[in-house]
Amino acid sequence: MNPSSNSSSGQNYRYVVLYLTPDKIINQSKLLQLQWNNLKTLIPCLIESLYSGEVKVKMHDLDKIFTGIIKLENIAHNNILGRTASLWFYLTRIFHQSMGPRVGNFAEELLTYWINNSGNYSVIGRNISLAEALRKIANVYIQGRNKIDFVLKSKERIAFIEIRTSEHTGGRTAQESLLDKIVLILYFLEDSKVKLREKLESIGIREVDLSIAILFNENHELLTKENASVGRFTSLVNYIMEDRHVWGALEKLSGDYKLCDGLVLNKDVVYKRISDIANRQVCIQNTKSGFKVWLKILFGNEFFTDYVGLDFETLALHSDVIADDVWLFYSLLINEVKVARQYGLTNVRAVYEELKKNGSRVIREFAELYKKANLQLEDYIDSLNDLAETCAVEIMRIYSREGKDLRLLETNNITANFEYLKQVCLGSIAVYLHRDIDIGNTRRQCIWSL
Repeated sequence: MNPSSNSSSGQNYRYVVLYLTPDKIINQSKLLQLQWNNLKTLIPCLIESLYSGEVKVKMHDLDKIFTGIIKLENIAHNNILGRTASLWFYLTRIFHQSMGPRVGNFAEELLTYWINNSGNYSVIGRNISLAEALRKIANVYIQGRNKIDFVLKSKERIAFIEIRTSEHTGGRTAQESLLDKIVLILYFLEDSKVKLREKLESIGIREVDLSIAILFNENHELLTKENASVGRFTSLVNYIMEDRHVWGALEKLSGDYKLCDGLVLNKDVVYKRISDIANRQVCIQNTKSGFKVWLKILFGNEFFTDYVGLDFETLALHSDVIADDVWLFYSLLINEVKVARQYGLTNVRAVYEELKKNGSRVIREFAELYKKANLQLEDYIDSLNDLAETCAVEIMRIYSREGKDLRLLETNNITANFEYLKQVCLGSIAVYLHRDIDIGNTRRQCIWSL
């Protein structure tokens, strides 16, 4: 999938590090651009800590008591794990708190890109209020701030879509939030003041999708009818069929609508169709104009095939280069704060200082490389990886010549230690960029939370 991650084929892993890549080169790849837009304020936080070996811990006493960390405040110097525990605990917490909204925003932006790029639909809005969406689509003016995840438009169809990444759709409050926009749209269709159906028909819209897309199951696998939780699915269907929710709105339309196959719109048939785990959809049709409304519960790939035209695996396989910044710098930091507690400073800082002290060609060549914003992305990646390897070899020579010990991983595996040294070198080059090159505030600004 990722040309930068080909270690499984026996070749060297190719690191793609956006922090070390100029914006003009990042912008050659839409996927990298989306990753970078959601990471650019997080990565400097990790870089700063890789240099200092510290994470500014902010924990209240209840946290400290519950975790036992309160006992470690005056711990002996030789208790390395004890001296590292609060850093690890707090780093893990703030990192995952920071990642949640970043991942969510990235996912929405990536889906928007895939949908727009497919040519089947255009994205009218994401996380958009229903009021704004209807105004944009058909100059329909309503009050309210209810937001919907995606609104899509094709030549003759509008799709209102709520997306959940997990089949755990939450309790009653969360399920109500999932359905309230669907209920409103159904009410507005024949409302004498709003006249939504008529206004949609006037601009050529003949069908509306009201879709709930659930992408993954509880085991984080792409959701299918075979691996779905029957209990969770049944709970959602029962909620849909309550009189005060979707069924109540459908029932009010029963005088003007029938099922698309001509049957009378009644509760038993709607329940039978929407609860059929192999199908999970029902279609109603206005008896005069033929205007259709589809209520759908989409599992996993059905969302992608319906609205992008390709399945998820195909989309992922066609994703080009994927960046390594998050796992690389976070994993480095987890290990390096312990190194700093044990030996006084991180390997990343030690290598950075050696490179500067020895006037290394590595930092000179990186400074020159970073100025070459006209390079092709693949060429830049190759050059950066070559520099990481050159740096690792150079550091080994310096330490050998000066009789110093390299304290990397707790293993005698030479290959594993050399790979880790390359990762340390990338961290050291990042520290050099952060501290010694005029890059402005955009790559120095550390913001843990969005």
